[in-house]
Amino acid sequence: MKNELLCPKCNIKMDFIAEAENSSDGNKIVRYFYRCPACGTRLNDEIINIKKENDSIIIKISQQLF
Repeated sequence: MKNELLCPKCNIKMDFIAEAENSSDGNKIVRYFYRCPACGTRLNDEIINIKKENDSIIIKISQQLF
């Protein structure tokens, strides 16, 4: 579980959210981010790209940490 994070705009505890997306070419993207329930401010945390190439699976993890 991620640590609590306070919104830099309104100082309210932000929600930690994950969303997944399937692209038309078969790739998958999973995004982790914090969002303020009051003002909607969003801070990206991590993006995971999953791609199939030939008979392999390639996983790329990008940490954005605000």
